[in-house]
Amino acid sequence: MYPLKFAPVYQERLWGSTNLKKIFGREFTSDHIGESWDVSCHSNGMSIVENGYLAGKSLNQLMIEYRDNLMGKTFAEGESFPLLVKILDANDNLSIQVHPDDEYAQKVEGEAGKTEAWYVVYAKEDAHIIYGLESHITKEVFIEAVERNQVCSVIKKVPVKAGDMIYVPSGTVHALLEGVMVYEIQQNSDTTYRIYDYDRVTKEGKLRELHIDKALDVINFAEQPSCVFTDNRIACQYFSVEKLFVTDELQEETNGQFIIYCVIEGSGEVAYQSHQESLKPGDTVLMPACLENFTLRGNLRLLKIK
Repeated sequence: MYPLKFAPVYQERLWGSTNLKKIFGREFTSDHIGESWDVSCHSNGMSIVENGYLAGKSLNQLMIEYRDNLMGKTFAEGESFPLLVKILDANDNLSIQVHPDDEYAQKVEGEAGKTEAWYVVYAKEDAHIIYGLESHITKEVFIEAVERNQVCSVIKKVPVKAGDMIYVPSGTVHALLEGVMVYEIQQNSDTTYRIYDYDRVTKEGKLRELHIDKALDVINFAEQPSCVFTDNRIACQYFSVEKLFVTDELQEETNGQFIIYCVIEGSGEVAYQSHQESLKPGDTVLMPACLENFTLRGNLRLLKIK
């Protein structure tokens, strides 16, 4: 196998825009692309290989045909590809939302829960996100705020800037707000419970569905996450993501498990087994576990995900 690149799966959203063209030179026709699913083995947006002799195969097909070589032998037989890597371009506020944990999601939705992490690629001046609840907000107080259409009075709005690393465990009330673009690294799940959506309507003129009852089931009212976003690495039971800087070259090893690299800035290449694969801003490359040793060359700012 070899370093795998996939065709982005673009998702239109009410809050989407064209910033992926401006920042990463992407090509698409819509004016409302909110998400680019860059590595996905989810039925709602399956990745298709676009380079090398495996071009045209889906990530699901690779899992069937090359499972151990791709994933590594530490993953249990039958286990699905565990991660979904995407870019979110918030030209408007996203709905205030929450994701379930594994136990609830498996029971109610039939898929994995959704813990995620964000790396802020771009943030306008005075950009903010919604991140957790104000202190001492109980379930009863939250319900009252929902009933009075005053959710914004109980959530926490915090500033963000480019380069911030933000951990969003399941159960955390959150939302990207206008003028923020992030890489999102998450469990392979597409379950989101909307709590408040600013009374926006779809193209058909209908209010988007809210999921208040399910949200109340899964919100963590007991503990709110830290608003310190200056760490260079986030690690949890589902994944790790870290900032990586390459000047000249860096020797890397898979250590028997796949690695995903997302190029934030700069250009270069990944050299493996006497071959090279070019890297430019906005590229995402999946290094199969079987490659073992390889070299990153150039001047690059990347995210390393495994």
